[in-house]
Amino acid sequence: MRPGRHGGWLLVCALGCLVALGACGGSGGSKSPTSPTVPTGADAQFLFQHNARFANGRTVRWPNLPIRVFTNGIARQDEVAEWTLATGGAVTFTFVDSASGADITFRFGGLGNDVCGSTAIFFDTSTGVITSADVQVVQAIFHGPQCQRTIVHETGHAIGFLDHSADGGLMDPDGGNGIITPPVSNMIRNLYSLPPGTLIGSAETAQEVRRGGGGKSSVMIMSTVRR
Repeated sequence: MRPGRHGGWLLVCALGCLVALGACGGSGGSKSPTSPTVPTGADAQFLFQHNARFANGRTVRWPNLPIRVFTNGIARQDEVAEWTLATGGAVTFTFVDSASGADITFRFGGLGNDVCGSTAIFFDTSTGVITSADVQVVQAIFHGPQCQRTIVHETGHAIGFLDHSADGGLMDPDGGNGIITPPVSNMIRNLYSLPPGTLIGSAETAQEVRRGGGGKSSVMIMSTVRR
């Protein structure tokens, strides 16, 4: 996210190795239902556009809940947990004491004066399983007036919102009005009602995506400052 604008670009690069599915999820059991109902119509299109298109039409999500988060003294727990409230408990978090035990890790990064934060999500395109997410924020500005709710915005990317919205809300490139809008929260609910790798639409590769071998990929989303 760039200062004031959470705008951004996407870059997918190869993962060095495939992390075992059991090591990627949280300590809780899988929340995937046994008989999932795949969304249709506008719901399916929104889920495809903002998630599944990056894995050839299949859903990309954390395999187990709660998702383990290392705030690193940067993110507040209530900022991360806004997604639990917004989705009616569809996605949950637990907070750990080190990066080594985390799924999502926060840290300070040198992203430049026009960026509030960025999130890199690593996943396997063949299974739809997210294996890790690295969130960087710019220390001097990520809580400043030019950056709109950076931690909540970047957490949204880290749980599976893989690009930006255009509805005036928090997941717009510049953070919009700071509100998690109904289409976004509904998409995350739909995403976590389905197993990773659920086929949503016809196979499509996003223009911005470059994949590595063995189905291992990552997406990096940079969010811009407000102008």
